[in-house]
Amino acid sequence: MYKIVKKQTLNNAVELMEIHAPFVARKCEPGQFIIIRVDEDGERVPLTIADFDREKETVTIIYQVVGYSTELLSKKQEGEYVQDFVGPLGVPAKLEKRENKVIGVAGGVGAAPLYPQLRKLAAEGTRVDVIIGGKSAEYVLLADQFKEFCDNVYIATDDGSLGT
Repeated sequence: MYKIVKKQTLNNAVELMEIHAPFVARKCEPGQFIIIRVDEDGERVPLTIADFDREKETVTIIYQVVGYSTELLSKKQEGEYVQDFVGPLGVPAKLEKRENKVIGVAGGVGAAPLYPQLRKLAAEGTRVDVIIGGKSAEYVLLADQFKEFCDNVYIATDDGSLGT
């Protein structure tokens, strides 16, 4: 069982959870994913690793509530547990320092897999920018977190409520 140490609603369709998963946090790299199972009867759902903290032994996931399993996950609260949290899975993104600037582009929940990749590039000395978008302002995810290491954060929304 894996404890939910943080839960945050990002908008009416998207949530963030930070899960205490020491083995996954110790081994994961940008570009990898996990498979979560909410309870013993639940289906296995693959989700991108949006962030990780090796010291706190936590992994952050961002998911859109769109079906039975994500609705079940959404009902879980901080301090509760999920049945399984398997990973890290997949091949890490091949990221190395670049002399030229790197620009990442993402919309909606696509910001989740891009965030750790650009953060790693920035930590290695690459200058990074990001362009993030969404249907409206509430669907622009992780803008403040990207500002911590990106030279420029460009925002565009379909309805013009936050950038064009």
